[in-house]
Amino acid sequence: MTIHHIVLYKFKPEVTPEQKQGVRDSVSALLSQIPAIQSIITGETVYNHLGHGFDEGVIFLFENEAKLNEYRSHKAHIDYQEVAKPLTAGLLIFDIESSA
Repeated sequence: MTIHHIVLYKFKPEVTPEQKQGVRDSVSALLSQIPAIQSIITGETVYNHLGHGFDEGVIFLFENEAKLNEYRSHKAHIDYQEVAKPLTAGLLIFDIESSA
């Protein structure tokens, strides 16, 4: 079973384009830093009136829940959180398991 770890975030209004890019770069770098991650998809929102104001999203794929837990405790993940947290006004994390 594959775990889809979905992270949606809202940037604070004062966050600059350069800071947003820094968060994107930090996310993309995780693939090479954390072996447990199978793949990462990241991008800006395509407007949806039901989108609750989230600006960007990331989908991480993991082989199983054990790999997800490896990611959660990995130093690179913790460092990424430290970069993103002060720049975000909202965060939603949702994990699903699928056979794909």
